Amino acid sequence: MSFFEVLSPIPQKMDMGGDLPLRFSTRPLVGQVVWPLLGFVLLVVLPVAYALDQGLSLALLREQWMLPLVGVLGLFVTGTLIVRCLSTRLEVVVTASEVSLRGAGALRAFTWNEPLAHYAGLDCERRHHPDWIGAQDEYGIALSHRKDPERNVVVHWGRDARRFEDRLARYAQLLRLPVRREQRAPSAQPRVARR
Repeated sequence: MSFFEVLSPIPQKMDMGGDLPLRFSTRPLVGQVVWPLLGFVLLVVLPVAYALDQGLSLALLREQWMLPLVGVLGLFVTGTLIVRCLSTRLEVVVTASEVSLRGAGALRAFTWNEPLAHYAGLDCERRHHPDWIGAQDEYGIALSHRKDPERNVVVHWGRDARRFEDRLARYAQLLRLPVRREQRAPSAQPRVARR
């Protein structure tokens, strides 16, 4: 089963709570704001500090146009990226009658409302990562849309099996949806030659 990840990588832990409305919001690009800030320091702050330290006049800066050009372009590019990182957010709200996803910033195109009746059930998934240190399992629960898999919504993601089972039972009770566990392929049994 390919688990739908709500338009952005799933965080290490995601829990929408135990009572209606279920709510989860994230700022997926905040962790990436470090790179535009570093670019801002390198392309804007350092050239301005150099110009101030050297006592460069405006007339001299007009003659040596490369330094102001780098500063202005750096300010434009890094400022835009910083605003994009800080303004991008994603909020998922599930009520007894509706599922809504609201995006802002870079995710503003991903905004929709869908009646809960359009969802078939709660899909479960377990991922095992043998190459990770500690090799912990991850457990996920998603609302599965009847017709459009792009409208599937992750409502729980974590590494605690007991909390996963508790949330699964609670969400099935609250939303009155059936639970569909991940189907495992039956193990291939060796054929025995008959005489």
